[in-house]
Order: sequence, then structure tokens, then C-alpha cells
Amino acid sequence: MSTYENIHGRRVNVVSSNPSSPKEGEVWYNSTLALLKGYVLSPASISAGGNLGTARTQAGGAGTQTAGLIFGGETPSITGATEEYDGSSWTAGGTCPATKTDMHASGTQTAGLWGGGSPSSSGSYEYDGSSWTAGGDMTFAGRDFSGGCVGIQTAALQIGGFISPGNLSATMQNYDGSSWTNIPQTFPTAPNTSGMASCGTQTAALSAGGPSGQTVSLSWDGSSWTSTPSLNIGASAAVHRGTSTDSVFMTGHPASPPSYGVEVQTYDGSSWSTSPVTFTTGRAQAVGAGTASAAYVAGGADGGSPPSNRTEEFNGAAVAVKTLTTS
Repeated sequence: MSTYENIHGRRVNVVSSNPSSPKEGEVWYNSTLALLKGYVLSPASISAGGNLGTARTQAGGAGTQTAGLIFGGETPSITGATEEYDGSSWTAGGTCPATKTDMHASGTQTAGLWGGGSPSSSGSYEYDGSSWTAGGDMTFAGRDFSGGCVGIQTAALQIGGFISPGNLSATMQNYDGSSWTNIPQTFPTAPNTSGMASCGTQTAALSAGGPSGQTVSLSWDGSSWTSTPSLNIGASAAVHRGTSTDSVFMTGHPASPPSYGVEVQTYDGSSWSTSPVTFTTGRAQAVGAGTASAAYVAGGADGGSPPSNRTEEFNGAAVAVKTLTTS
């Protein structure tokens, strides 16, 4: 039988502590722990996070997996409650003076942005980590903004939205930290703005999905939209986090609502892949935060009343130190 030394041309190093900067595929024996360790690929995973204090759906969300923010939404009554996430539990933040659902939501835990929402509104608010203050008004009073919002508090982009009482808008507007301004370009498939999910920045965004299980995916470079490969599984009201070239698309309504998706799809800039892991709770109209490799989904509609209060975390496949033996 071949040995590690025969295959790799060297013996396994014996060390008293794990190397600080191991190379991918490197294997060593940790004599202190009496364990064989390796720097190898760990598979993607889903784990339970802390429950929301207020179960809700159609809320706004921002931040990262370890510094998240949720605000507004339907409980089923409409709320202005804000909660902050530290990677394990949610705590109450400052209450917004507005009570809305389906609003623009972008930014970070300490610099969040809330715009418009239902009932139809043009007002926006900024969060500083403890309280909300009024910002500049959006260019039109509307709702269903949630699927088209990307960016940060001082450089946000809103793609479309529903203008009461009738039409889904293709209008795109930028926020500079004080005022909203329409830009000349428009979103090429306005009907999708009622259910698509977007991520990225003001000048580099990715929008995917839409009503009735749309699979369309489009990339924005700051001046124009380009078609990108389609989702493997179409969905509306999903959570989409990451960048225009490295994102994760999670949960949502598949082609036939009121079913609730548990699927995870990732985008690497050239194609979508369906992850082998799935969420425990199927839901749509949830909120999320994070990156393509470390994100969460919180709250959302799961077919019950009140809505879900659950948080589940997604961690993508990554090279990491792993125990290869247990004795």
C-alpha cells in the first residue's frame, strides 16, 4: 500500500501548533492535539442562527453575516422596529418613525438606508447604528422597491419599483447620501422589478429572478445592462447577496407560488451553480445580508401566521483547516 511519503515525496510534518499560513492540500500532525490536520476544501453548509425578536416578512435588510440589520416589515401588522445581528443573536435597535414594507434597503449595520415602501411613500431614512433620521425623498412615491436596491448609504442605486396605483417602473435612481436623482438609463425588463433580487454596488450590480419563476439574470456596469447566464431555478422574492461577479441567490417563490423555496444558487461571474445544501425552512420575502460565501436569511413568509422568525446562515465551500483523523 502506498504511503503519503511515496505519493507526495515527503513525510507528514509533526508540529506542536497548526501552521499560520498553510498551503492548500498541506497535511500535518498536531502533536499537542494528537490529530492529523490538513488545509483542505470544506463543503458548503447551512446552520441555525439566532431567532428574530419580531417575526416579520417584506422587511428591509443590510450588513454582513456578523453585523446585520433588519427593519420595518409586516408582522402581520406593519412595523418600524429595527434589530441588529452580531452573528449569533438579534437585539433591538432604534425604531424608525416610518412603518413600511417592501422598501429600498441598503448599506451596513451602522450606516443603513431605508427608502419608500408600502403604503406608497417617497420618504427615506438613514440609520447610524442607534437611530434613524430623515434623508432626501425618492424621485417618486412607490413600493415594491425591495428587489432592486443595492449599494451603501452614500452611494445607493434603486432599480424600478411599483408606482401606485398602476405600473411597474423601469426608472433607475441614485442616492448620494443626501438626495435621490433619476439617471438616464432604465431597467430593460420592468415587469421583473416586482419580484427580482439584486446585489452589488451603484456601479456594478446583478439582478436575477422575477415573478412566475423567472430565470433571467442581468448585469449592470454603471452605464448599461448586459444579459448574463440564467438561474438554474427561477424564483421571485428571493434573497440575493454578494457582488456582480460573486453572489448567492437563496430561497424565494419558485414558479408556482405559494410554494416556498429552500434552494441556494451561486454565481461566479460566468455561470450559476446549484448548491448541494438547502435551507431547513422554505420561505420568500425574507431579508438577508452578507457575501457570496457568508450570508444569512432571516424572517420571511413561510405559509404560516405570524411570519417566520428564523435565521439560517449559509457558508460556501472554502479551503480551511480540517481534522483528518479523530485519534
